[in-house]
Amino acid sequence: MADPTATRTPRRRLRLSLAPLRSRDYRLLFVAESVSVFGDAFHAVALPFLVYQVGGGARELGLLVAGYGLCRLATTPLGGILADRFGPWQVMLASDLLRLAATVPIAVAAVAGDPGLVLIGALVAVAGLGAGLFQPAAYAITPRLLPAEQLQAGNALHSAAGFAAGLVGPGVAGLVVVLLSPGVAFGVDALTFAVSAACLAVIGAHHRRAAPAAAPPAAGAPPPRLTFWQLLRGSPLLRTVLVVTAAANLTVGGMVRVGLPSLASADLAAGAEGFGGLLAAFTGGSLAGGFFTAGLTGIRRRGVTAMLAGLVLAVAVALVPFTGYVGALVALAVAGVASTVTNVLVITVVQQHTAPHLLGRVMSAILLAALGLFPLSGAAAGLVVDAYGSPVLFLATAATLGAAFGFGLSRRVLRDG
Repeated sequence: MADPTATRTPRRRLRLSLAPLRSRDYRLLFVAESVSVFGDAFHAVALPFLVYQVGGGARELGLLVAGYGLCRLATTPLGGILADRFGPWQVMLASDLLRLAATVPIAVAAVAGDPGLVLIGALVAVAGLGAGLFQPAAYAITPRLLPAEQLQAGNALHSAAGFAAGLVGPGVAGLVVVLLSPGVAFGVDALTFAVSAACLAVIGAHHRRAAPAAAPPAAGAPPPRLTFWQLLRGSPLLRTVLVVTAAANLTVGGMVRVGLPSLASADLAAGAEGFGGLLAAFTGGSLAGGFFTAGLTGIRRRGVTAMLAGLVLAVAVALVPFTGYVGALVALAVAGVASTVTNVLVITVVQQHTAPHLLGRVMSAILLAALGLFPLSGAAAGLVVDAYGSPVLFLATAATLGAAFGFGLSRRVLRDG
């Protein structure tokens, strides 16, 4: 009699994959990015208090934040171009050194005296320029450090580390500002850039030693390499990802920055503490989503899974205003998990279907699609909340997300990714 278990399909189990951390260079990258995100929280928390300390107000703070954001957006395409031309680790290292050079004077001036708003604004703008260079290169470097089968887990662990640093960083930064000063907080921010730069320098030194000798040219003319614009015209996958990314982010930024605080104060009567709890729920869910995605090994159709997770995100967002405070916490946590699953899987699909010499520019295009509409999103969200209330904004966001991910699910090129 045949063994009935002989043909039984092995059961898949969700297991957190830490295999990428066995790679020395990936561990260094993991530390560099985690420390850098942790330092970003010190910048975000310390800047308002420093502006108020030197006599500025909300208008001056808004101008500084807008200037930082515009500078970051302006150099994002350049970060991708330079990463493809010179290598991603070099661009990331230059970005950290540029931000270190901008942050140290802020810290010194804030501790030693009374820095003017013009000086603070100029240095913050330089820091924004460096931040724009960093992210496209960070997405482009991971495929160079890990084998293809570990790429998804590596992206997921990066995401989890970033959200963990984002969850812990603001609280620690707040304590430093309150107990010491904004200048000391900027000093900690500068130190994180120095640590990140040191890790990236070690990665670069190892790559230079391990670089293989150049192969002799083959007989005949080498095949032409695609340019970015040729890739964009010829790649339905890239065009679909850009459309889905832009549409999905059309209303999300305004929902988080405008709709969520309005919902917490006006509809849920939870105040500032309640708003903080809602943000923590989303960030905590995003952190959990990173670990969850790191354990989703063996997925054959990442694109389908990503789009389905996006539809879960849309449903969770729609439920936030109508389930009370506790229900909103749960819905936002689910939304955070789904958001991270979608982002990690889509990035992995794109990385695996893009030639290495174009990866930096492709990643910068995706980042521009995600961030470029943020000013419009914030302005539109304010108008919608004033006219119709925050629940309508959440429903509009859910509808936009549903349309974006439904479109992605309808595209075979993304479903088969």
